[in-house]
Amino acid sequence: MISPLATSRWGGFQRVFEDLGGRVVKKLWPPIVTPDYTPYLAQLSGVEAIVQGFAGANTGKFMQQYKDAGLKLPLLGGEAAGDDSLLKSFGDEAIGLISASLYTSDFDTPSNKKFVAGMVRDYGNLPGLGAASLYINGMVVEAALEKTGGKTDDKDALIAALRAVSLDDTPRGPFHFDHLGNIVGNIFIRRCEKRAGRLVNTTVKTYENVSQFWTYDEKWFLAQPVYSRDYPPPKS
Repeated sequence: MISPLATSRWGGFQRVFEDLGGRVVKKLWPPIVTPDYTPYLAQLSGVEAIVQGFAGANTGKFMQQYKDAGLKLPLLGGEAAGDDSLLKSFGDEAIGLISASLYTSDFDTPSNKKFVAGMVRDYGNLPGLGAASLYINGMVVEAALEKTGGKTDDKDALIAALRAVSLDDTPRGPFHFDHLGNIVGNIFIRRCEKRAGRLVNTTVKTYENVSQFWTYDEKWFLAQPVYSRDYPPPKS
């Protein structure tokens, strides 16, 4: 695993990966602003795949340097690693990248088709996670305000209406909030491919109704330490 961020997604990936029989050989944490990844790339050996956790411009920088180093190990990442909005900035080095995201531009629903068409028309680019999340936030607020009759003066009533929102057709598909106020919805596994001369993400699997606890017992999960660079420790 190589990432500048010590976030919950990497702890979550490690826990599930190891519980399913995988083994994390090494974790590397380059600074967020790293101009040259050569010292880290030199350590990527003796493994079957690399999980990278970069975002924004760092993603493209890492991908290009990965290619220049002659590395051909399979690459996996989170939503930022293969964000649809960034694909136009990548070269062929991104082909084959597997990423997991709560949104993907190829999701075949009326709501997402409308959203993607509008973004391409107005901005000339596929929407990514950031744009989709803000759009969906607006849908949630709209649905809540319909319940309160447009009133916002009663804070408790507004919060209750927001947490009770359950939508069937959004750019990320159906979702609702759990009793702790966290989203339960789709997670998409995508493979980056080249079609008609441009890079696109193709969904290869969709996990439905995914909560923050995945398949783990809620009480057990909440009793565990918070994910960090050191937790969970790699299994030997």
